[in-house]
Amino acid sequence: MATRIRANRNAIFTRLFGGSIAVAREYVAAFLIRCHVGPNVLTFLGLLSTLTAAVLLARGGGDLIGCGTGESFYAFAAAWMIILAASFDILDGAVARNSRQISKLGGFLDSSLDRIADAAIFIGILIYYLNHPEKNHARLLAVLTVVALTNSELISYFKARAENFIESCPVGYWQRGERIAGILIGLFCGHIGTVMVMLAVLPALTVLRRLIFAARQIHRLDKNLPLLDPAAPLTGIMRLALWRYRRGTLPYDLVTAFNICIILFVDVESITMTGGL
Repeated sequence: MATRIRANRNAIFTRLFGGSIAVAREYVAAFLIRCHVGPNVLTFLGLLSTLTAAVLLARGGGDLIGCGTGESFYAFAAAWMIILAASFDILDGAVARNSRQISKLGGFLDSSLDRIADAAIFIGILIYYLNHPEKNHARLLAVLTVVALTNSELISYFKARAENFIESCPVGYWQRGERIAGILIGLFCGHIGTVMVMLAVLPALTVLRRLIFAARQIHRLDKNLPLLDPAAPLTGIMRLALWRYRRGTLPYDLVTAFNICIILFVDVESITMTGGL
């Protein structure tokens, strides 16, 4: 417990951004409630924003913002539409909670439309690479975008299926927020190809971890054994696995900073490979 508390106190990203976003969310949610805006309306607005972003991504998702070409506008606009969609996604839950409008229908719509939104973003990027075969590694990046889409859907699917049997399945670094943040950073710095490579590889570990965690928990249920605590502090050599720590901890922030640096400073499209991929 002491280790977990100390880590939370030193979590840089959580302290800088998490608290500010939470405060702003509550103020905006209160305003929306006074305006009689329901949570389901916000959910559908979020989907509409994401679908708009997907169209923009298909037109220019892989272009460098500000490079002087017409398509660079599409990447810029897509990034801001995704930010708008993420804002709606944050607010719909706050409005539902604070206005006591939490419902099973709302939860179903939120979860289901999130899956559509996730798929739309990757499909937009896929169409971009298919329409720009002249870009370096366009075919390979198109394939990796499909793999990234598969990872994204499997992460959410395994969680939903697991929670039919156990209370929660919160394990794994690459949750929806991390994936969306990575795509945004990639759009703003013109390295969306790098993000597709990362999302085709690294989230597969989250898929595997959720599968193993859920299987172990369900097995323990079948045997009437006490369930494992996913929030329990890591021990032994596993303490070095920084990516296994939860949000709001210093190790999590270090992994996040490392991933951001990869996106900012590595451009896979500038790497020359033999074979014409």
